[in-house]
Amino acid sequence: MLDIEWLGRRVALRANNGKYVCTKKNGQLAAVSESLGEDEQFVLKLINRPILVLRGENGFVCHHKNSNTLDASRSGYDIFSLLFSDGAYHIKSVNEKFWYVSGSGLVCTDGDKPEDFFFEFVEYGRVGIKAQNGKYLRGDQGGTLMGDGFSVDASSLWEH
Repeated sequence: MLDIEWLGRRVALRANNGKYVCTKKNGQLAAVSESLGEDEQFVLKLINRPILVLRGENGFVCHHKNSNTLDASRSGYDIFSLLFSDGAYHIKSVNEKFWYVSGSGLVCTDGDKPEDFFFEFVEYGRVGIKAQNGKYLRGDQGGTLMGDGFSVDASSLWEH
């Protein structure tokens, strides 16, 4: 009945009549807008989801044993913390450090300051995660979690 358009920190909802859902002055929601403006944009916030466990096409995401990177092909999983921040999420590891994407595209787990990640729910039970650099997280052929995907495909969809 509704299509979600992902706009970074915000989402827009397009009804089956082709019009955007907007907030009217009285607080009512109605699918009457032809164009996308501030009244047609909403914040999507996950409620009661303080943890994150991810499984992709090759296995679970967990810390690499001897580095600050993440593996995306393990049989066991690690639990990460989610912190909401104005339409984005910060992901924290068990070491109380934050995830970030390095200049080479590696997802690292030793950040002192948080980096924004955006969740795009594209299928039931599956999410694409877009990094602050505008690219999607994906598992590469060697099993390393990378932040260099250009689109949502099988390698960049995660079960949550």
